[in-house]
Amino acid sequence: MNFLAHQYLSFQSEPLQIGNLYGEIVRGKDYLDFPEDLQQGILLHRHIDTFTDAHPIVKESSKKFHENYGKYAPVIVDVAYDYFLIRNWETYSAIPFEAFVTQTYALFRAKFDGFPPKLQYIIDHLLNYDWFHNYTSIQGIQKTLNGISQRSKFKNNIGQADHEIMLFQEALNQEFNLFFPALIQSCKDFLDA
Repeated sequence: MNFLAHQYLSFQSEPLQIGNLYGEIVRGKDYLDFPEDLQQGILLHRHIDTFTDAHPIVKESSKKFHENYGKYAPVIVDVAYDYFLIRNWETYSAIPFEAFVTQTYALFRAKFDGFPPKLQYIIDHLLNYDWFHNYTSIQGIQKTLNGISQRSKFKNNIGQADHEIMLFQEALNQEFNLFFPALIQSCKDFLDA
């Protein structure tokens, strides 16, 4: 899952949201250097990624992109699933999407000065290029994939995957809606454990 879903799956808990952000950059046992509430968010981030990567429905979605995009297929699905989360937002959230974005961006801005430079760089781009609203359209998804493509160390063509997302969007939407409730429940179980 990509940034939007990670924030949604923090269930509006600010420490979980911030810890989940740190999950983008904190590796190995370095999470132990953080306060306990942020540690939980970092570990939640890892749980989301592990659960998603191993799930058979996500693998089925990824198969649609393997032929043309190889190892980048799961990256494309991560971004596409944020698009489908927005398409189905009212099914999964009582909070309107715009309110969620406003609250989340305000939190990122409020905590920005305390972030390490690597995370500041990511969040600066997220805010300035309004990533969450980019996920609302196929054109925005293409911008997002182009950005990922340019930042990648390896040559790739994932900026062109918007065509397949459109081609397979009904199947991908169905797969997302089968998968996402299981992910929500898995996150709740993880946090309750």
